[in-house]
Amino acid sequence: MRRAFKFSLCLVVLFAALSIVLLTATIYTYDRLTSETLIAELRFDATGDRQYVAHLRTGDRCEDRAFPLYGDQWRIDAEFLKWKYWALLLGLDSQYRLDRLEGRYRSVAEQNSQRNLAHALSERTAVDVVALAESLGSWNFLLDATYGSSTYQDIDVDNVYYVYRTTTGIITRHERRPVQPAGGATFNVTIDGACNDPSMWQRFTEWTDDGVVAGLDLIER
Repeated sequence: MRRAFKFSLCLVVLFAALSIVLLTATIYTYDRLTSETLIAELRFDATGDRQYVAHLRTGDRCEDRAFPLYGDQWRIDAEFLKWKYWALLLGLDSQYRLDRLEGRYRSVAEQNSQRNLAHALSERTAVDVVALAESLGSWNFLLDATYGSSTYQDIDVDNVYYVYRTTTGIITRHERRPVQPAGGATFNVTIDGACNDPSMWQRFTEWTDDGVVAGLDLIER
């Protein structure tokens, strides 16, 4: 009887520890929400009639990702998490993460009839924090509110677009794109901060989360 109790207790402790690790891994996919901060940079190259390749840099802007888009405009969406008051007192800031990038037409009729593409910017995680909070109902001790924010502008290949996160959502500013150097000279991209590696705890939680997600994918198949 005592052995069975110890075994059950160990299972409970292991499950609680795994839940904390997976929840932490999901939180790492969000960034802290404090003051206005540059979170993304966009440049566009035309590949056809209202067809473009969007070059997106996020975070420390060390990595350039390319996405095909169709339309007259671009649009980027972000998801925001606002924690309960007690969590804020403990230093858990409100957070956000970029969710989607897509092309957009000025005309609603064309939006509904012309070719379009949307690209996910956030990866699937083992724990869906929003769904978890909703399932807890009145027992939800984590989230005070969740909401989405979007920004869009006309596509101009001569512009560089900067997406800023504010305390209420995301906004966009732009400036003229630097001229490409002639004669094969190097084109320099300014990076404001160092390209830091994630901490050991972050790598561990993300590795665990990836393993659980991969297992869930196998089960679903």
